[in-house]
Amino acid sequence: MKRRMVYPDVLRALSCIAVVFLSVSMAAGSTALSGLLTWAVPLFVMLSGMFFLDGSWYISPRDMAQKYGLRLLASYIVWFLVAAVVNQATGGVLKGILSGQGLYLNFLFVMIILYAISPVLRVFTRAAQPRELQFVVIFGYLIGCVYPFFQILLGTTRLADYAMLGFGLIAVFVTGWYLRTAMLTRKQLRMIYLLGGICLLLTLRGFWFGSTAFTTDPAMMIVSPDAVLIAMALFLVVKNTLSGRRLSRKVLRPIAALSQLSFGIYLIHPILLALLCYVLNRAGIVLPAGVFIPVAAIGLLIVSGALAYGIRKIPKIGKYLA
Repeated sequence: MKRRMVYPDVLRALSCIAVVFLSVSMAAGSTALSGLLTWAVPLFVMLSGMFFLDGSWYISPRDMAQKYGLRLLASYIVWFLVAAVVNQATGGVLKGILSGQGLYLNFLFVMIILYAISPVLRVFTRAAQPRELQFVVIFGYLIGCVYPFFQILLGTTRLADYAMLGFGLIAVFVTGWYLRTAMLTRKQLRMIYLLGGICLLLTLRGFWFGSTAFTTDPAMMIVSPDAVLIAMALFLVVKNTLSGRRLSRKVLRPIAALSQLSFGIYLIHPILLALLCYVLNRAGIVLPAGVFIPVAAIGLLIVSGALAYGIRKIPKIGKYLA
């Protein structure tokens, strides 16, 4: 019997926690913490890529559409309507997350596209050599992440520059498979750790160079250059630390549970956050960011996880909603 890999569950659990803290920090107006946590979004894409681009795994287009595409589409439609109602009922207290360019569900739209083209990409990853995968990752990162980033930052964007973002999305998706399979040298590992560490230090010190789109729109966060490098470094740190290690069931159970509920938590937590902000505003309660962010984030993780667990238990439709 093939043993389940531990590190993907750990990474998905970490990403889930970071995304909730990211949303709360955005609601609290903490741009420094928001910039620090954007790595969670590209990491989710990498984790999908490491499995969906496995050339030894076959799934028919019909099964892909029914099992994954339909689930994402149904979730998008249902939670879009819920977000619209809550946004209206709360007077747009969290409109930067529940509507417009920063709508958190934009992430699902991107994943639908990546899942749709994954059979074609899987043909490439099945035959590609490590150097060819490396070229796709580096080339896609440069022209699909770095180049549009600075074009938007400098205000010299053309329509073609936005089209380049597609290469960035594919590069981040392929990066997951590359990091899972590549036998990187010590020099390559050190370079990735160094670049990721530099980006982390820049965000910690407040030198956030991203434009509004790269700090508020989940679809744009996927291709934010610094967030991608931090995500790559974290991916490798956790992978190299946990590969081949056995963890006790007491440790694995909560990690696996959080990993399995991460999709539902992502869908539910912004709705609850908007309601929480609305109630606090109506009551005239103003909490310091240092108190509000950790307390609200931990509370949202617990309540959203419980709701996601309950929704998944609904016969037939639960799996499409959380």
